[in-house]
Amino acid sequence: MASRMVADAAGLFTIEIQVAGPVLRAALEHARADDLLHCAVITALSALAQEEPWPERALDALAELMLAMRNAVVTARLC
Repeated sequence: MASRMVADAAGLFTIEIQVAGPVLRAALEHARADDLLHCAVITALSALAQEEPWPERALDALAELMLAMRNAVVTARLC
């Protein structure tokens, strides 16, 4: 199990993320992990604080991102 603490500069939130497995461990150790995790948490909290339609829009945007990532991986494997 690997873990990482992420906090914003203003002291509004601190989170600890724990992961298992070599792929997620490597992701958590990535040089840009803090930046991306910080952005993801701010996005989620902001969408939830604003209520509808923002939580649904944030989920839709994340789903679109995940599909694009999946398609890029599949395309790369076929080449």
